[in-house]
Amino acid sequence: MANENKISKLIRLRESKITCTGGVVFIGDGNTGKTHTALNLASFKTRIIQPVNIETLKKSVNLEFNYFIFHSNIEEYKITTSSQLFIMPGQKGRAEAGEGLAFEDAIDLYFDVSSISEVLTLILTFDLTDIKTFQELEYWLDRAMQRDIVKEYTSIIILGTHLDCKENIMVTDEHIESAKVFVKNFILNRKGIDVSLNNIYSVKVSNVSDEGLDDLKNAIYKSFVTAFSIQQLIAENNNLKFL
Repeated sequence: MANENKISKLIRLRESKITCTGGVVFIGDGNTGKTHTALNLASFKTRIIQPVNIETLKKSVNLEFNYFIFHSNIEEYKITTSSQLFIMPGQKGRAEAGEGLAFEDAIDLYFDVSSISEVLTLILTFDLTDIKTFQELEYWLDRAMQRDIVKEYTSIIILGTHLDCKENIMVTDEHIESAKVFVKNFILNRKGIDVSLNNIYSVKVSNVSDEGLDDLKNAIYKSFVTAFSIQQLIAENNNLKFL
């Protein structure tokens, strides 16, 4: 299996059942809907390190975490993926004492408390109605790489929120397609990791209508299938059955 020494401990194959888990990290400016999206994925069954008022999600300066389970089938195999969701604050640098957590504080805490430190999916989050949050994704991707979040098995999702505000959308499909190429080249130049464009996804969601939420779930699931080389694992296991 690919990445045998790195993430093999996070997957189990028993008979025709495959279960796996891994980290899914939301990163991006504040006020972009990272927390709201994660809570929608987890159906609001929240487990948060520091309390967050649902009515003031955009003002969160805490490291939050949650999870969701996804079930699927490949051939006769039942696949269960458990995505451990982590939402990084959108405040840059470190926070003043008594003001919660900014990004650098939260990323330190993440590596201290996370039982799933292997990030299989990095979600670069921006507001479709605010071009500045889209432009800032370069900063957040750079910080993620400096903190060694991006590995050779990490997929990238470029996530645009506020899809329901269609009349105010400023970030076009052309912008997003260009961003996918930029992300690929940026990671290659900075880390020497050649991420396939097939592993850089673009998704748009509305946290009001839930439009696009299934697309996000599927993109995360595909990132797990790729990271764990599940298709290859199934083929190898099927071959063993006939030996």
